[in-house]
Amino acid sequence: SAFKPLVYTAALEHGYSPVSLLSNLQHVTAPDNPEWMPRSAHGEQPDTMTLRAALLESNNAAAADLQQLVGSKAVLRLASDAGLEGLPDVPSLALGTGLVTPLELTAVYTMFPGAGQIAQPRGVISVFDASGTQVLDRPVQRSQVVAAPVAFQMVSMLRDVVDRGTGAPARAFGVRGAIGGKTGTTDDYHDAWFVGFSTAVVAGV
Repeated sequence: SAFKPLVYTAALEHGYSPVSLLSNLQHVTAPDNPEWMPRSAHGEQPDTMTLRAALLESNNAAAADLQQLVGSKAVLRLASDAGLEGLPDVPSLALGTGLVTPLELTAVYTMFPGAGQIAQPRGVISVFDASGTQVLDRPVQRSQVVAAPVAFQMVSMLRDVVDRGTGAPARAFGVRGAIGGKTGTTDDYHDAWFVGFSTAVVAGV
């Protein structure tokens, strides 16, 4: 589910807004596989949700439906621009079935607080020799991936996830300030991911 923000970002790029409505969510299937019906892990399945509410609750049917509405090609194109390659063109991509590393996904999230710019990860920032002379300098490299207004809307939605949604336990553990992020789990909670950000730091665990 930590991949879902890319689906929502692609939708915002294609004219949707955080208050756009997704409907008929109790009957979402794949075009070539009517037997496949995404369900969320907890609670009843609402039939209509706004994009903001769906991301806040990490609703699986809403993410799968949204990907079909904007087209998987749009989601894959955004993912590729953000540095994620080799992802499958399948309906369950919206739920995070593609293979990514924590570092790759954390780098992707830099575009949200970065006004649409992704900051490339650096293992070494600078090196100084024994006399204090800088012998290596690797300044941050950024590339514009989405428009700043789209990134701003995603920051707002991902802050809601932490304040009122699946990321709210972070608040219970004492995390303060204006932060956003998204949780992600695999089947039976075998893996648990969280990628979050403040205005200065993006972190993935």
